Amino acid sequence: MTKDLIEKLEKKTNFNLKVVSINNDDDKKLLLIKFLEKQNFLEIKKIQSILKINFIDDSPIGYALLKNNSEVVGFLGTIFSKRRIQNQLFDHCYLHTWIVSKNYRMQSFRLIKPVLEKKVFISTFSPIKSLEGLYKKLYFEEKNYFTKFIVASPINFADNKMKLIDDRSLFENKLSESNKKVCADHNSLGVDILFVCPKNDINDFILIIAKKKIKKKIFPVLEIIYVSNIQKFKENEKEINIQLIKKFKTIFFVENYFDNNSLFSKKKLFTKINEKKGYYKNVPKSHNLNFLYSEILD
Repeated sequence: MTKDLIEKLEKKTNFNLKVVSINNDDDKKLLLIKFLEKQNFLEIKKIQSILKINFIDDSPIGYALLKNNSEVVGFLGTIFSKRRIQNQLFDHCYLHTWIVSKNYRMQSFRLIKPVLEKKVFISTFSPIKSLEGLYKKLYFEEKNYFTKFIVASPINFADNKMKLIDDRSLFENKLSESNKKVCADHNSLGVDILFVCPKNDINDFILIIAKKKIKKKIFPVLEIIYVSNIQKFKENEKEINIQLIKKFKTIFFVENYFDNNSLFSKKKLFTKINEKKGYYKNVPKSHNLNFLYSEILD
């Protein structure tokens, strides 16, 4: 059915336009930046920051609709990666920043076609409303997720039996192959790779990937991007939170999660939850969806 839809849409193809891949060292990137600076849907600094997220050096940062070889009139951003899932490597593409000039919206489908043809695992978070229908027609799986903002208490009267360690070398030989790759892939992206364990047992650790961000130009917020053992985090939540507050000097935390897998209990000074939508295609069997290898890292 996806193929039938593409074939149907192709009957409306504008042959003055062609789809080209854009790489970081490509001359066409200058045309892309010019287009992105003129559009008013998304903040240009935010887009440029996301475009820096790269896991495979020679992979395209996106696909552009090129008019007469001289003007970009549409763009779909891509973050390609190789992900280790259930002891196998899977090609993955995260989609972001799908923008097409008003006069060429009927050609939007052409931007995603090169990605679909690769038959890789594809994901995207919180697309604009007008794109949700297209993803559904292309038989992407829709799955709701939640973004939770909390104000954590900096007070814990019990003895803290957990310690926070940022020396990755102590855990390199203890990590699973999957988490070794996660750490290596995300190491240069400005995130903090941390380990939490009981003070008396370094082998019983949790891997945490987090990033401190400034929201609304004044609020320092710690975004928890990945936790290797959600249940163990929950069991030691108060102690871990205290360690994170001390290290990052903030009581404001954010997490994204699926289903009921929130890291944080309901007993917080303040909590706000927003429900959002993600879209997925060719998801590997038994894969637990998460927020790695995506624009959440920005």
